[in-house]
Formats: sequence, C-alpha cells, structure tokens
Amino acid sequence: MGSSGPHITAAELKIMKVLWGLGSGTVRQVLDGLPPDGGEPPAYTTVMTMMKQLAEKGALAVDRDRQPFLYTPAVRRDQVLAHRLKQFLNNVFDGRVEDLVLQLAEDADLSVEDLRRIEAKIRKREEAGKRKKSPRRRSG
Repeated sequence: MGSSGPHITAAELKIMKVLWGLGSGTVRQVLDGLPPDGGEPPAYTTVMTMMKQLAEKGALAVDRDRQPFLYTPAVRRDQVLAHRLKQFLNNVFDGRVEDLVLQLAEDADLSVEDLRRIEAKIRKREEAGKRKKSPRRRSG
C-alpha cells in the first residue's frame, strides 16, 4: 500500500472488515458475514463486483487457481483505518487533532477506564517527545 493507500469506500470497508475477521474468504462467505444494516442485504453480484474492484485497487489478493475464487486482504486493517481517520480529521476538523479529541472527550460516553487508558497514552507520547528533544551527549 502506498503512502496514502487505495481509496476504500464505506461499502468496501464493510467487506474489508469481514475479510480481516475471516483471514480470507469467498464472495459467499463475505456476503454471509456482512452485518445487517436494516435494509435488504446486497446482491451476490454487487459484493462480487466490489471485491473485484478492491482487488483492482490492490486492497485484496485473489487466488484464481481455485473455484470459487479466494480473496485475502492485501492491506492491513490498521493502515486502512489510520488513512480513513486522517481523511476524516482533515475533512471534518480541518486537520486539528486537538479539536477531534476535545469533541470526543465532551460527547463520547467514556468510562473511567477509557479515560485512564487515554491518559496513559498521552503520558507515553509526552515521554517519547521529551526523549526526542533531549540533547545527546557526544563522546570524544
């Protein structure tokens, strides 16, 4: 996956999530694994077309030596989600991370445990930042 990776639509992301969970799968297995969204499930041919498009984008690898074809994610979940988050951050919050975090802190139903984990991550980032800024001694 390149620096920005393939553009994956919301519908394609649902397919990718099923495949990340399965490891690999056929069109039928993906269709059966899609969570219900309250409407009609997509047609088999629709899922097949989207999976073909994901393969053309480089997001899926296809084993064509077997029938039915077996599809395997060619991009990692964390890479795709990080890319999607950056897009969201830029589109909605004009790239201002602090605005996103503050919005979540105010509106999300965060437990005390959630807040502690967030605080621990912040401390870890602060410590890493201090280590980067501290001057290194040279011997000699």
